[in-house]
Amino acid sequence: MWTSTADQLALLEAEWRAPSPRFRNFPLIARYHDAVAAEPAYHRLDDQTWTDLNGDDLFALLDGTASRVGQQCLYHRLRSPLNDEPALAEFDRAAQVFAEPVPRGQALLALHRLASTDAYYLADLLAGKALPELAWTAAAPALVLLLFATVVGGFWQPALWLGTAVLFLLHSVLHFFYRSRVVAGVRPMRQLGNLYRAGRGLLKLEMPLGAVRGLAEPLSRVGSIVNKVAFLQVEDKLQSDIAALPWLLLQYFKIVLLLDFIVYRSCRRDMEQQAGAIRAVYEGVGYVDCALAVAGFRARHGHCAPRFTAETGLHLTGAYNPLVPGCVPNDLAVAQDSVLLTGSNMSGKTTFMRSIGLSALLAQTIATCPATAYAAPFRRVVSSINLADSLTEGKSYYFAEAETILGFIRAAEAGAGGYLFILDELFKGTNTVERIAATQAVLAYLQPRSLVVASTHDGELGALLAPAFTEYHFSETVTETDWYFDFLLKPGPLTTRNAIRLLARAGYPDSIVQAAQALSHSLDAAETGASADAAAKHF
Repeated sequence: MWTSTADQLALLEAEWRAPSPRFRNFPLIARYHDAVAAEPAYHRLDDQTWTDLNGDDLFALLDGTASRVGQQCLYHRLRSPLNDEPALAEFDRAAQVFAEPVPRGQALLALHRLASTDAYYLADLLAGKALPELAWTAAAPALVLLLFATVVGGFWQPALWLGTAVLFLLHSVLHFFYRSRVVAGVRPMRQLGNLYRAGRGLLKLEMPLGAVRGLAEPLSRVGSIVNKVAFLQVEDKLQSDIAALPWLLLQYFKIVLLLDFIVYRSCRRDMEQQAGAIRAVYEGVGYVDCALAVAGFRARHGHCAPRFTAETGLHLTGAYNPLVPGCVPNDLAVAQDSVLLTGSNMSGKTTFMRSIGLSALLAQTIATCPATAYAAPFRRVVSSINLADSLTEGKSYYFAEAETILGFIRAAEAGAGGYLFILDELFKGTNTVERIAATQAVLAYLQPRSLVVASTHDGELGALLAPAFTEYHFSETVTETDWYFDFLLKPGPLTTRNAIRLLARAGYPDSIVQAAQALSHSLDAAETGASADAAAKHF
């Protein structure tokens, strides 16, 4: 159905302002990131950290892109933090450009050409080896010449026409046998024309963006391939009863001249030669769409521009988690020390830890922080929050966590740059004594090499880790009829325990609650006595 430009722009603008909930095919969206993930980079967010920070939900929140290429580049950007302040400042300026309606509308219309799901497969072209080599393509020109030679020679030696028939049969078999393979092979190329037109459309807008100004030369190189790709798509445009005769004629010419083979081989050679130009156009178009999406996120959510420092601390004001509706903002300021969080479940510890991780991640990817102020040096963000057993590999929760934390230790030892480690209740898969001992040893080892934000239910760790770690806590108010969380970060260790009272409030039988309270008091008394004996022996 035909839609006027004005109506189309209105729809695109509405989607930009409030992205609608829709299915996102993350395996296809991640296709570009997966293709380039092995290339050298300052940092790539690992799968565990991406999951811990609810990365898919974060992407959906930010995804106001108009193209599939933009989606793929936004996903890659979110998983590839930078330590390049000028590059982040330039991206910030690009997002500011699209806060204005006129350039935003022009860019949305240009990018919408790449809204087809086929555009996801453009990422396969970037390595220059997307088109597989097919047998007989190199021999196709010789076979065509031989066919014409037998046709012409038959006027002098009619027996040669028998060879013409054999060759025509061979051409027919090759054409229909390889047809599906040619169609599958060129799938990544199907949207190359739209990529070219989107790039040309953005270039004509003459925006003050380096990513756009640099498109002229690669676009001229990509343009040389577009017509060949268009030929391979002609058949798709003749799929109707009216076009039956043209379709049959096209098939005849393709069989006689082995056109699919010859054009496919030429395209394959061009793709290998022009992979750099295709990638430059792809990434330039994706860059613009990312900036558009970030401009929309900024219009919907409170934010600040990050300030990167040479100091080792972290200063956050009004930090919140944009994935949590009505999230209570909190402040945090640390210099040389790391952070140890205590508090009961649901009190806000994990949400705040994710807020810190998201602020650092978004600062170094889209130059935007969900806070009123952010100041910190560049850091690689890694976390251990939502680990799980690996039944297929026969690993327990504890062993899976031990392996993960060992990876953090090795990374910190490498000294390749600062890290922000976000660690939620380490070693909770083992007994209390060894958990406290192992957690203290690991945190004390990591702290001089990085900034650590760790949570625990073991209050003993505060004294064991002081003064390298500063304690903060979240607390709740429990009454006989209700409980209340204020989700505010407070200095110092948690001094109250309400877990058993929460069981009562949740409706547990009185006998269970009373037995738990009695045993808790006995354990507290025994621990107090043991501590007094130890102190007496010490003196």
